[in-house]
Amino acid sequence: MALALSLPRIDQRPTNPPETRPARVVPWLNEMLKRDPIEAAATIGDALAAVNRVAISGSRRLELAEKYYDAALTLWPTLEHHFAKASHPLSGNALEAAKASLILAAELATAYKHLLAHEADKRILLTGNRLLVALMHRCLQCTARVLINSYLSYAPVPPRTWHDAHAIYLFARSRKLHQSTVAGDNAEATPERIYVQALLLALANPYGFLPGQLSLVLHYLQEYSHWAKLTDVAPVHRLAKAVAIVPAGHDFPPFSANKGGNMDGSKLFLLTFDLAFQIQEQLRGLDSGGRAPAGIGTSAAAIGEYTNLLRRLLRQWAIPPARQFNRVPSRARVVMCAGLAAVWQYSRGTHADVTKAPSGLPPMHSCQVVNHTPAGYALRQIDASNASLRIGDLIALRVEGRSALQVAVIRWFRNTLRGSGLEFGCELLTDTPEAGAAHAEGADGAPYVHVVLLPDEGEDGSPPMALVPAGAFQLEQAVTLRKASGTGTVVLTKFVDQGPGFELFEFIAVS
Repeated sequence: MALALSLPRIDQRPTNPPETRPARVVPWLNEMLKRDPIEAAATIGDALAAVNRVAISGSRRLELAEKYYDAALTLWPTLEHHFAKASHPLSGNALEAAKASLILAAELATAYKHLLAHEADKRILLTGNRLLVALMHRCLQCTARVLINSYLSYAPVPPRTWHDAHAIYLFARSRKLHQSTVAGDNAEATPERIYVQALLLALANPYGFLPGQLSLVLHYLQEYSHWAKLTDVAPVHRLAKAVAIVPAGHDFPPFSANKGGNMDGSKLFLLTFDLAFQIQEQLRGLDSGGRAPAGIGTSAAAIGEYTNLLRRLLRQWAIPPARQFNRVPSRARVVMCAGLAAVWQYSRGTHADVTKAPSGLPPMHSCQVVNHTPAGYALRQIDASNASLRIGDLIALRVEGRSALQVAVIRWFRNTLRGSGLEFGCELLTDTPEAGAAHAEGADGAPYVHVVLLPDEGEDGSPPMALVPAGAFQLEQAVTLRKASGTGTVVLTKFVDQGPGFELFEFIAVS
């Protein structure tokens, strides 16, 4: 099988040839690593891009690639610190760090793909398959880093990234090298294992991860991805659950088989039945009071967050939700603001019982509707100055020309990495919010806090729920609730969701 990769054109006679002598490059890299990490990453990425576009010997290209790779391993953690938990759209140092990190990963992948393409064309391999396998590993490792940096910054995956990842794995499979390990590397790291981890990460809806969750998922994949199986044999029932289609001849990630759709060209099938069973067993243990893995924490909140993440992975990898509504394109405009306090104020929050109530309505920012369904919107920021947002933020929004206020939660981002507005998706919680006030039952004299009530939608809808400040109340706690219709006692019966600064509970009235 021939290996066709996407590589930049080689300039045989560059006007300003880059430095390619390892004896000069190595001390230069060491000096760059002493500078500001963002500036260093951008400069190193540009230098590597120039090297990737000139003709040099394979041995020298390999030596340089390894030196640049070592420098990148030093820089990436520091760069992530600047943007991985930043609000969006990214700006300033966070934006520059994200761009430098992604460019450096992409250029490293290009460097190793040059080497792999050259080695794959040889008819006789004097060193056997050792170098070929090592280059496959590096190519897929750098491709995985491109994906990780894209997901961390909620930026689009660079073009041809998936096309080349599929091509490299199929080439390894055709040479029967997809299960080969590299001496001195992780004994379990094979081309297939790295590739499967990338496929599973893409299937987990990474553009909807909360800050910090991606690292947890990566750690989980390193330990449990071997339970997923990759095959070229179509399952008996193509639309079965726990089956994903890998579009091997195309430039896009895997997709769940139950979402349907026809696709030309070669394809593989990722089976996650055994992985789903492992997650179910882990959830059963946590629900019965078992210990969470090391590093998760021992508090009820930390274990609860981890349990919710496992449930999400189970849903995405084994029982992915099929779309219930078609997206309808639109050019309508909305105004929106973020935060529980803002939602409370715009929900006619005038309860005098709330101490330290925010004064003055917060400013609304304009967005354009990209498309919508009855369950939510895809929006694009269009103001000259845009609000800073985070995945999981609670927002209040009003469609232009309508008086009704809607409450929604931001579920995903699509960042341009240009410092301008971003696109984001939000899930509607209600279009009839009601402001209220609450404190713990029996805590006479305790201050009331602002809450936003979501109404009972009847037998076919959701039960009554309350949006409350994070940490204000506990599950199964009795709460005194004041709203326009009067004061009563309710019990919080089910934890539903949480985000920056808020928690969502179902409740029942007891008096």
